[in-house]
Amino acid sequence: MSTFKEKISNFGREFFLFLSSKIFLKNLLGMVGAIALLLLVAFFWMSSYTLHGESLQVPSFLNQNIDEAIDQAKKQNLKVVVNDSIWSADKPAGTVLEQSPKPLSKVKEKRTIYLTITKFQAEEKLLPKLAGNDNYNYYARRLKQLNVNLKVRSKQFSNKLEENTILYLYVDDKKITANDLKKGVKVPQGAMVEAVVTTRGGARVNIPDLVCKKYSEAEFLIGGSQLSVSVIKDGTVSSLEDAYVWKQSPIASGGKTLSVGSVIDVYVTKRPPANCN
Repeated sequence: MSTFKEKISNFGREFFLFLSSKIFLKNLLGMVGAIALLLLVAFFWMSSYTLHGESLQVPSFLNQNIDEAIDQAKKQNLKVVVNDSIWSADKPAGTVLEQSPKPLSKVKEKRTIYLTITKFQAEEKLLPKLAGNDNYNYYARRLKQLNVNLKVRSKQFSNKLEENTILYLYVDDKKITANDLKKGVKVPQGAMVEAVVTTRGGARVNIPDLVCKKYSEAEFLIGGSQLSVSVIKDGTVSSLEDAYVWKQSPIASGGKTLSVGSVIDVYVTKRPPANCN
């Protein structure tokens, strides 16, 4: 029995001496240091990984030019892609109208932001046909749906057609008839189309004297007299702004009058007639 106790005592003393030895303590410190180093490396790696996927706040690209939006996105480690473009008369071409995700949304870095911008070139639209009894207001609403504008160029007297019936159109000073529209006439979105419409007024007005006047002045006088105008250009006229009236029909003489809405034929040329002061 004493021998067994002595063995236990000796083992305990030797184990204590081993635990307190320099070799054990050195190895123990080495293990603790290695574990601490591994934990430290793991901590920094996880921290770096978490920061790498940190959420970013999406900036607002609205109303920016597409080039500006691309530059800003690059600075914030984001990407932008144009996935749609629509026409707008109110904003310059290439302006950002919509974005997805929305401004102030939270996203990961390198996320793609999808943009809708204004078109660089207006899309052309086919003008609706004229049936012969088209009301001006109805036709204007149809054009508005196509983003095309309409205004009254002049009025022409008619006792057969209803008031404000469209007789024909003008696009860039070119007369467009119902037959032209049947063949197909296209205009860009935002274009201004002018209409000659009917009037049933029974009043009569004096015929203005238009000869020797610039076309712009003659047009103003005709409009003020509630008459309509039909322009006949000679080969010298490239722009009505610089044209002069050298002849009109009917002529203004002897107090002649016309019914409101009647048409005056105006003949224009580039230079003032020789008999004008």
